[in-house]
Amino acid sequence: MWLHVEPTTRCNAWCPGCSRNNNGFGLTDFVVEDLNPEILAITIKEYNITSVQLCGNLGDPCAAKNIDAQLDMLTGINRLQIHTNGSLRKPKWWRDLASQFAHLEQFDVWFAIDGIGDTHSYYRQGTNYDRVIENAQAFIEGGGSAVWQFIPFKHNQHQIKDCIKLSQQLGFKRFEFIRNARYGPTLIKPEDLCGLSKRNMEIKLVGLIL
Repeated sequence: MWLHVEPTTRCNAWCPGCSRNNNGFGLTDFVVEDLNPEILAITIKEYNITSVQLCGNLGDPCAAKNIDAQLDMLTGINRLQIHTNGSLRKPKWWRDLASQFAHLEQFDVWFAIDGIGDTHSYYRQGTNYDRVIENAQAFIEGGGSAVWQFIPFKHNQHQIKDCIKLSQQLGFKRFEFIRNARYGPTLIKPEDLCGLSKRNMEIKLVGLIL
């Protein structure tokens, strides 16, 4: 059984499609808070949870002020998945994270990277592309299993092949396309990906609007 956990409502980004964004003019009103680690521990024990996903609708898990305490409550589970924009924390923190959960049956971090260079921040506003890549590299070098999560838009579709190739070079385990439901159909087609060497990396089109 997977438990979806919202670690915090804090985030360093203001992506246009996020419900935190007030139509491009600042943030909407919402309660800023972090999940109490003790509540997380009690829930896991009471329901015998073995698999946890940290993924915020309003916040990025790594933005939680007490994220380390929350993570300490998860060392006894079997599977862990973390979704993040990757622009927070230092490279050492990411290397240590890979080591902390190396014993798990499955541990993946999904880095939301929607382009290369400046293109990435067209949607991931407030994040730093170079820092994201640096943190992802540190996590991978520490032995972590990283997934490159990509939302295709008209402004970044020309970089899809380059993103996949870069993800392979950096050592990402998978490349996942996320369904773009907020901005209408994207133009990518399966044949656009022909000729790409997977190099033992799984490329998923599940959920993509074709």
